[in-house]
Amino acid sequence: MLIHSKNVSKFLSMILIAGLTTAISSCRNDDEDPVEPLTSSQQFFLSASGESAEYVLTTDNLESGDLSIAGQGEELELSGYTWIFNDEPSVAVGLVYQQGDPGIGLGYHLGTDNTLQSIGSFQISSRFTSYGFFENSAITLVGGQTPADANGNALTLPNGDPRTDAVTFSKIDLLNGMTLTEHSIQTLNITGNGEQATFSGIVDMGNGTFLTGMVLSQARDESEEGGSSTGYVNYPDSCWVGVLDQNFNVIDIIGSDRISFSSGRFRSRYYSQIAKDDAGNAYVFSGSFDENTTKPCGALRINAGTTSFDDGYYFDIESLSSGYHFKRVWHITGDYFMLEFYNDITPTSRGASTRYGIVNMVNRSFNWVSGDFPSYDQIVSTGEPMAYNGRMYFPVSIETEYPTIYIINPETAVAEKGISVNCTSLNGVGLLRR
Repeated sequence: MLIHSKNVSKFLSMILIAGLTTAISSCRNDDEDPVEPLTSSQQFFLSASGESAEYVLTTDNLESGDLSIAGQGEELELSGYTWIFNDEPSVAVGLVYQQGDPGIGLGYHLGTDNTLQSIGSFQISSRFTSYGFFENSAITLVGGQTPADANGNALTLPNGDPRTDAVTFSKIDLLNGMTLTEHSIQTLNITGNGEQATFSGIVDMGNGTFLTGMVLSQARDESEEGGSSTGYVNYPDSCWVGVLDQNFNVIDIIGSDRISFSSGRFRSRYYSQIAKDDAGNAYVFSGSFDENTTKPCGALRINAGTTSFDDGYYFDIESLSSGYHFKRVWHITGDYFMLEFYNDITPTSRGASTRYGIVNMVNRSFNWVSGDFPSYDQIVSTGEPMAYNGRMYFPVSIETEYPTIYIINPETAVAEKGISVNCTSLNGVGLLRR
């Protein structure tokens, strides 16, 4: 199904960034499960915004204390990055979303002197609406594109209108200076029902394939506002998951009518609702975003080593969450996942989402995050969280305090305060190793 592949890389010259490590003494007391100390070859990566710029910096402690970005961080030329972190190779990737315009992305790792070092920059020409990691690459994608034939000619419908069923992937090579290549595939009638697909998320299965959620719909009406690539959903009570190989060929499609489609939504963004546990089982969640679905929020399971849904597994999450719908999903440890819920019972693509809950996918239990964690109506902004040492480290900003990283114990769903940072917002936290 691959229709074209072209190298569009223009990565910028390598830049060495000055050492940014900050050590802060920890006074966190947790006798039952002490925090594993960082080694000298590891650092926590932070992205923080000031009044007029975004900064990146490192620290060896997130448990307690205060940190200021003044004199500590490296100022970036752009701001508004989404930060994602890969384990191996250990890389922080910053993606900047500039509406319909191309954005410059960044990549960092730890240098031999334990300081942040740039590994290259890249430009995504087609914008992005979803993202993830696959093998040694960061992947972004966007749907609603016009497909082309082998000669680069736009494909059209029988009435002459351009088709909008292509999904374009940007593949950023983490081992070769963030070199970027583009690949596009056609999705018209991909499941045999005449509809086109928007893909949501990238989940590496470790066997040369990845999973992505598929949102099936009619072509979007171009007169509608916003940048979404999804039109009217004729089958809101069905879920499809695509299995793609290294060349972005769709080699299998897994379907079920027990949950709705698997994707969180915010304006034109599509958030992955597929995530793996420590044993390699893939959980396919559905926040039941579409207003016409009759299916409650829930999850199915694809057992490790299989390519189908487990017929014996279904988790009705909505019955435990008082009817709230979730948008985003993160794996924490073992069988525990954190869910981000919309604030309103009936979600919209522009609706706020600052309620958080913890699920155990084997016990099929649910608890709202409690303890020191702010109430949903206090939260001004959040950053990309990090799972580390069996806990979730979550950057949260409220109006009355400096942005703080809250440390959530998944077994109890209780949060306690970690480090506070003198900045306007914390955009993400991750761990880098060398």
